[in-house]
Amino acid sequence: MRILIDERWLAEGGIARYGAEIIGRLEQRARFEPLGVSAPIRHPLNPLLIARALKARQADLFWSPGFLPPASPVVPFVVTVHDLTHRHYYTSAHRIYYDWVLRPLIRRAARVISASEAARGELLEWSGLEPHKVRAIHHGVSPAFSAEVEPYRPGFEYLFYVGNRRGYKNIPRMLEAFVAANLPSGVKFLLSGRSEPALEALVSRLGLTERVHFAGFIPEEALPAYYRGALATAYLSLYEGFGLPVVESMAVGTPVLCSNVTSLPEVAGGAAVTVDPLKIEEIARGMEAIVSDEALRRRCIADGLRNAARFSWDRSAEEHWRVFEEAAGTEPRG
Repeated sequence: MRILIDERWLAEGGIARYGAEIIGRLEQRARFEPLGVSAPIRHPLNPLLIARALKARQADLFWSPGFLPPASPVVPFVVTVHDLTHRHYYTSAHRIYYDWVLRPLIRRAARVISASEAARGELLEWSGLEPHKVRAIHHGVSPAFSAEVEPYRPGFEYLFYVGNRRGYKNIPRMLEAFVAANLPSGVKFLLSGRSEPALEALVSRLGLTERVHFAGFIPEEALPAYYRGALATAYLSLYEGFGLPVVESMAVGTPVLCSNVTSLPEVAGGAAVTVDPLKIEEIARGMEAIVSDEALRRRCIADGLRNAARFSWDRSAEEHWRVFEEAAGTEPRG
């Protein structure tokens, strides 16, 4: 099978990792070729540009690992819509673009892939797609995330957050809860990425200058060690389509404190301490428990290892392949 792919998604970030894991496992069955659109991912005319590029090529299928469909498909296409974050937590222009530009085009897809059943339900409600056309396929966990990995040792105990700084990641409440929690004074909070002015101001206001540390950019190969070295991973998002840090942390044997909303309970599988991400006091109690309650920690570690075993990139790739085969046998919907 010859599959054209929007390779711009494969440059960096979570979608790049997802795309690489799937393509790497299916290269013996299909020829994946770059579509060749050079405009930025945020370009508003992307659907037209994708359609124009498709018309100049021959293929059995087009796959967009992100959310961008073509304006007028000439071959069947599959689009992965990981979640609808842009509609909830970006600008009103993003919401309008999703509702009035992307939604009618996504309805023309042969198949749509979501990252969880929670995301699939929301996508079905928003898009009006027929249920059989939308498939929930969980992400996997790389074998590099193992309890055998050597832990990162910065010289202090720490709670760990990895991810971006967008509003729905709920970092201010997380840090306010860290202040309120009755934790040993030597426990610090370690965040991936560099500091930034707004976050520095918050850290200063909360009196956390000596207790909050920034790891800077963490290379992919170093990430398992950061999880493994943590007392716990904190992932208190208001919204997630999947939440890969939850299962990556569990896979190395580190307890997880996460939100009880959207996809996170589905992904956590009962193996995390879950809390209401809007309630600072509840987050603080969760931090206290996951750091100090040894019986709870042992249970979270054991249950987390079992839960993480559910998430396999091999299995995910097989499910993607079935979707690609189904889609390639359909007629393009213009």
